[in-house]
Amino acid sequence: MTRKWRTILASGACLALGTAMGAAPVSADGSLGGATIRIIGLGDPVFNSMQTIQAQLNELGGGTLQLEIKGFDVLHQQVLLNSQAGASAYDLVAVDLPQFGEYKDLLMDLTPMIEAAKLDLSDFQPGALAGGQQVGMQLGLPLQVHPEIFAYRTDIFEKYGLNPPQTTTDLLDAAKTLHNKEPNMAGICWNGQRGTPLGQAFLQILGSYGQPPIELAQKGEHDFDISDIKPENMRPQLNTEKGLQVAQFLNELHKYSAPGVLNSAWGDTYNSMAAGACAMGWVWSGYSSTWEADPNSPAKGKMAYLPHPRGPDSPVNRSTIGGWYLAIPKNIDPARAQVAFDAMVFLTSADAMLKYTENGTCVSNRASVSNDPSVVERCPAVKAVQDFSDQGLLAAWQRPGIPQIQFIYDTMGAELHEMLSGNKAPQDAVDAGQKAVDRQMQKDGVY
Repeated sequence: MTRKWRTILASGACLALGTAMGAAPVSADGSLGGATIRIIGLGDPVFNSMQTIQAQLNELGGGTLQLEIKGFDVLHQQVLLNSQAGASAYDLVAVDLPQFGEYKDLLMDLTPMIEAAKLDLSDFQPGALAGGQQVGMQLGLPLQVHPEIFAYRTDIFEKYGLNPPQTTTDLLDAAKTLHNKEPNMAGICWNGQRGTPLGQAFLQILGSYGQPPIELAQKGEHDFDISDIKPENMRPQLNTEKGLQVAQFLNELHKYSAPGVLNSAWGDTYNSMAAGACAMGWVWSGYSSTWEADPNSPAKGKMAYLPHPRGPDSPVNRSTIGGWYLAIPKNIDPARAQVAFDAMVFLTSADAMLKYTENGTCVSNRASVSNDPSVVERCPAVKAVQDFSDQGLLAAWQRPGIPQIQFIYDTMGAELHEMLSGNKAPQDAVDAGQKAVDRQMQKDGVY
């Protein structure tokens, strides 16, 4: 990071993005030198934060950084369509961590540029950095990579004499104890909506039971290798003993959940938590700002954060890493590659991340920012996540980056929704999911 960019950020600047075809190259001092950069991103907190402060960067950065925001599914479609063009319409694209397996042939390997720039990556959380790697290539740099963690109301737990839940048994007992004890407060909120929200929840809780959704190779004592997933690692394991246990756990948890949980996705869940409608719930850590940044929320300053409570036979707690990276499309005009890389370095810098936390997001992938006292004060979850990272409690294998990951979400989200709606037994749901994913793998020629 050049001194000029540090000065820009220190004075309150940040950025924006847009089509950069034919724009001037980045000047030697690190400014954009009149260039425009186009980024396609998602309506997540960090991109919203960029939009909030982009005018300052346009003015102070000496360039135009235009940000195009899309919904999750539209973003996915646009990245795939863009990869088929003769030249990319975007300099940078946002990539969800599990999508790297699908996109690995569509993105530039950043390794040569990182080495040429002598870029120091040691400040990044190791798990966040590793999430952007595939078969020895660094395909993206972490922008808003955060884990799904567990949040609970300290005041409510203290009032009823409960300890923080370390296991799923503790969690279920607490949900049962607290359900409807307080006016309009359910025991727990979570994402039970049919499709991706519920399918994703199943995979992440399955990880809490110590098992990935496919037959990944073991890595160390408690983890699994996602750096080079081979065909023999792709066989689904959804109707296993642990898969059935998770389905049964969700069936039981449903009894103590907020009304409408089967129609609840991320924003619905977090808004309910912020409104005091539940005593606890799983949350992508960046969305803790939903209540931490709201002075009127009854949950503000009263939430504590844990890694995922572990399943009965799992020896360690693990939280699933997810979230967003910036990457360069492989079909970018070669003359645009350097300006895109320089913009990416800026956007993922410690200075920029500090600014994002000042403008509505509670994510930092850098230790220096996560331990900054001002960040800790406004975003307690950021410090909690850094502590989890330091303790080795974050992992990405729960949602491995394979092309079929969305199919697994959709399939398990549909089957388990039938179960939770009372139309299917837990064993039948996981059996149907196993068969459907196995058929898809064979159809795709994986094995």
